[in-house]
Formats: sequence, C-alpha cells, structure tokens
Amino acid sequence: MNLFTMTALIQQLGSVAAATQLFQANFSNGALSQTFVDQVLAQVDVVPDANDPLFQFGLQSPINNRSANIYGFEFAGSYFFGKTGFGISAAYTLVRGDIGFNNGADPGTDQFALVGLSDTANVSLIYEKYGVSARVTYNWRDGFLTNTNRGGFRNPVYVDEYGQLDLNVSYDITDNLAVSFEAINLTQETQRTFGRDTTNLWLAQEQDPRYLLGVRYKF
Repeated sequence: MNLFTMTALIQQLGSVAAATQLFQANFSNGALSQTFVDQVLAQVDVVPDANDPLFQFGLQSPINNRSANIYGFEFAGSYFFGKTGFGISAAYTLVRGDIGFNNGADPGTDQFALVGLSDTANVSLIYEKYGVSARVTYNWRDGFLTNTNRGGFRNPVYVDEYGQLDLNVSYDITDNLAVSFEAINLTQETQRTFGRDTTNLWLAQEQDPRYLLGVRYKF
C-alpha cells in the first residue's frame, strides 16, 4: 500500500521531493494513516509509465510454428481352436511421421521432430476353460525418439527397442472366489536410452521379473 501511495503522490505532485515530504508527514508508527491513503488514491489513478523499470515484463505463450503428419495402421485378430479352450490373439501397429530427427545436423541448432512414434506388436497364447484363465503374452515396441535438443549440443534421446514376456493365470474356485498369479518380464529385459548413436548411452536399467499373487472375492 505504501508503494502505491508514494507512486500516486509522485504522479499527482510531479516532484519526488514534494511527494517524499508529504509521505513522511503522514507516516508514523511504521504505517501511513489510512485516511490519508484513501484520500490520495481516490484522487489519482496510478497509470503505467514506460520510463518505470518495473513496467518492463516478458510474456510467453505457446504457438504452433510447424506442422507434421502422423499415419499408420493396425492389424489385430484372435482365434480359438474349437472347444479346446486354447486360442491365440495378436496385434501389430505401424506408426510413421514425416518429420524425424536428423542426427547429422548442426548440433548448435534446435530441431523440430515428432516424438514417441514407433511400431508395436503383441501376441498372446490363451487358455479359457474349466474356470482357468491363462495368458502368455509377448509385448514388443520398436525404438523411438522420446526427446530433442537435450543439453548444449541439442542431442536427441532415443529409447531402444524393448520386448517382454508376461504370464497371467487365474482360477475360479467358486462363483465368488478366484485366485491369480502374474509374472511380469520373465525374460529380465533391460531398458536403454541413447543419443545420436547407440554408443552415446544416456541410461541403462536392469529389470528383474516381478511376481504377483492375488485373491478376488465377489459379494
């Protein structure tokens, strides 16, 4: 409040010295008189002045400065072998974009590129019969670009291709009670990220299998 009142006094009187004298005359016990503040601010609107250093500010807003296209297709299907309870399910998704990262470009210049695009596939062997539900699934994702312009040399960040084998088995003991077992990443696959070349390692992460036991009861 003191700052606004002083600004209004300077604008009203046109003199810093006169404004300071009047300000100090009404300042006591560490505060201005509220009556004085109300009178000053009622007479003057504090208008921004280009000469005021506090008047300078920065504004940022996102814009769409480039355009790109993403296209692809997906195949999926499943089939059960008669009444045996055995079946198979598979899917493949292909994704492409028309702007990628140029690893040979000037490392001092930012690049625009589509990130997160890669082919994916999965296949499952299925058994569904006599209250038993079992699936062995292999999930795969091809390598993809996850980030651009990292650090002073504008490096990309690629995620290496990855595939893991999972197992899920459940058994309905009764209509209300079921138990389950799940194993994730049975093949102990690792994850890697790298830069312009696979030897430019950013991250390598070892992953052990995870095992989960569950019980489900429906009331």
